[in-house]
Amino acid sequence: MEKPNMFINGDEVISIINKEDNVLINHNTYKASDFIDQLGENLNYHKGKKWLSEGVETEILAPNQTWQKGKIKICLQFIPDRPESVLDDIRQEGSMSVL
Repeated sequence: MEKPNMFINGDEVISIINKEDNVLINHNTYKASDFIDQLGENLNYHKGKKWLSEGVETEILAPNQTWQKGKIKICLQFIPDRPESVLDDIRQEGSMSVL
């Protein structure tokens, strides 16, 4: 069974594997809340806090739809690695033969 993606709430510890991917904080292992706080500071404290905790009022226009009101909120999401399966190769070959 696949593990679902999870939204990070701030209590988790993050370790960035590739040093060149690290941003905002000078070390590679830190609590998610430290990253979120640093992101908020770089966005301007008051505006950043709103973007990270409450969300900001917006309207969005998607193709073939009307404007929809709502909020946009910045969040961290963890996407677990999925183990590769022999079936993946078979599925890919099957989808190529349809072309």
